[in-house]
Amino acid sequence: MKRITLAVACVVAMASVAGADNTLHVGAPVMDPPTLVALGVQLPITGDDNFTATVAMRYRKMGTTDWHDALPLVHVHAEAVTGLTVPTQFAGSIFDLAPDTAYEIELHAVDTDGAVDTTLAITAKTRAVPADPQSPHPVAVTDVATLSAALSVAQAGDVITLADGTYAGAFAINASGTAINPIVIRGTSRDGTILDGGNCTGCNVIDAYGSFVHIENLTIQHASRALRFQTAAAQANVVRHVHIKDVTLGIGSRQDQKDFYLADNLLEGRLVWPCVYTSDDPACNAGGAHGLHANDDGIHVEGTGHVIAHNTISGFGDAMKTEQDGVTSVDFYGNDVLSAYDNGLELDGSARNTRALRNRFTNTFATLSFQPIFGGPAYAIRNVLVNVADEQFKLHSRGGTPTVGAVIVHNTIVRGTRALQCSAAVAPMYFTVENNLFVGPTTLADTHVVSWDLPSVSTGQLDYNGYYPDGAFEYGYSPAGVTYPSFAALVAGGSFETHSTLVTAAALAGGLVGPADWHTTLTAVNPTLATGSPAIDRGIVLPNIDDGYQGAAPDLGALEAGCDAPIYGVRPAGLDESNESFACHSGNPGFSDAGVNGDGGTGSGTNPGGCCQTQGSAPDAGFCLIAFAAFATRRRRQLRAR
Repeated sequence: MKRITLAVACVVAMASVAGADNTLHVGAPVMDPPTLVALGVQLPITGDDNFTATVAMRYRKMGTTDWHDALPLVHVHAEAVTGLTVPTQFAGSIFDLAPDTAYEIELHAVDTDGAVDTTLAITAKTRAVPADPQSPHPVAVTDVATLSAALSVAQAGDVITLADGTYAGAFAINASGTAINPIVIRGTSRDGTILDGGNCTGCNVIDAYGSFVHIENLTIQHASRALRFQTAAAQANVVRHVHIKDVTLGIGSRQDQKDFYLADNLLEGRLVWPCVYTSDDPACNAGGAHGLHANDDGIHVEGTGHVIAHNTISGFGDAMKTEQDGVTSVDFYGNDVLSAYDNGLELDGSARNTRALRNRFTNTFATLSFQPIFGGPAYAIRNVLVNVADEQFKLHSRGGTPTVGAVIVHNTIVRGTRALQCSAAVAPMYFTVENNLFVGPTTLADTHVVSWDLPSVSTGQLDYNGYYPDGAFEYGYSPAGVTYPSFAALVAGGSFETHSTLVTAAALAGGLVGPADWHTTLTAVNPTLATGSPAIDRGIVLPNIDDGYQGAAPDLGALEAGCDAPIYGVRPAGLDESNESFACHSGNPGFSDAGVNGDGGTGSGTNPGGCCQTQGSAPDAGFCLIAFAAFATRRRRQLRAR
């Protein structure tokens, strides 16, 4: 095996070949901006025009010997992307790492065309949880006058502490802190320190124009908008332990901002379920028009490297969203969306390595939006979706630009009407839907369990999923599509879901199935698998996603049987990424089964330590050959069927 070590800044010229070139030529791997618990990799390539190459990935903490396998990189189909220039590349992410930690990463590129067998090495480091200034300068504030004065002369290292009370008006800070000495604006108590906009219209209670500004532990209320970071390219701003209420925009942004940390906030907008995008109720959509509140945003971000984690959100049009095309490396995890008039989360416009992990969505219209994805991968992993009024996964185009490269795995969906609904005039391309659990209602409205109401699903990879109840399964409409009258006919057809499972009404604990009427406001629940559920042990191993599974194979859906559900929404005081574990734990609340920050899985079942752990440093060790071979084989078959 040929082994090449490359530094991050190294540049390797790639071959330029006229016409078709089926042989893979690799360039220098490039790291996307790191987040606290994830790293994204881009591998530029030329060649491999027949899409037969594969690139496996493994990682380890710097200074350790044990390698852990990640998902293989995704071959980004740049040729299918329109509306944005995307390089020919492989790309992918490593999940659930430790913050402020250095890692070694190896990529193993193989292509039988030209007998390519190359290993490339790169190093990267995750970001730290934002901290207080190293050289703090305390500033006490007791009223509006002293607050305004403190903000007007703020400088790096200031810790501006507001006494409990109500501060009426609109406020602005123009200064910036530094990486080691941010400016901190902090209330004495979250619900006792109140910035009140006085029901102003067209206003922000706080405008922040700088970088390295932390806003913490207070309430912002009664205005059109609570808080906006107003300067393009601002970086490393923080909003933490803030209560935002009675606004139409919670936290806003500008273009090209970088590395924000928006965590453990409670955001309450003005919209009340079942007010949704298509509602004809004049109290919801005045004048009978639809979509009037679609841009009442809880949190929207622009740029790269942002972390939106463990917020509890209700009453907005879109609870969370990316708002700029071409973004990379943005994480949404642990959030608890209790209602959304439109989308629970928009990854719209993502280029690659945007990630939605372990979020819970209840009472949403069209929950996870990918409209469009410019090549991907854009990941939706281990999310819980209960009471979805319209589409679970909005794989729509924009202006004719298709969504390309969505990866949707290990999610649990409980929906009335049908188990799965996706409708689009332009077919999404090269998307993956695996290890999910789709639970519909006991009685179907129109015989359809699944409706991929699309021109085509020919480039989609759909397998190893669970469905309830039985009925018709539609995969594209005429003339390219096909509808199967039953699950048995679907499997016998041999094109889709050949390893999938028909589950029963007893799949989820308590017999949870799709609600008869989505208009009813449901309380958020954890849809755990019932004892003996037919969804247990029916998934395929996906390294770095379901390491630590408890039985013979991973379970379907977001929550592995025998593992505690993760924390959704605001975490208890003192818990953050520096001491939060993502491993499978039993009897210890706040943990999931997705691997321990950077150490691989530590499950206690038949697969302790995860699928793909290996010892030593051999270049070809730890690539989880069985699971990876299955994944690569499925992908090659899919591409040959184009």
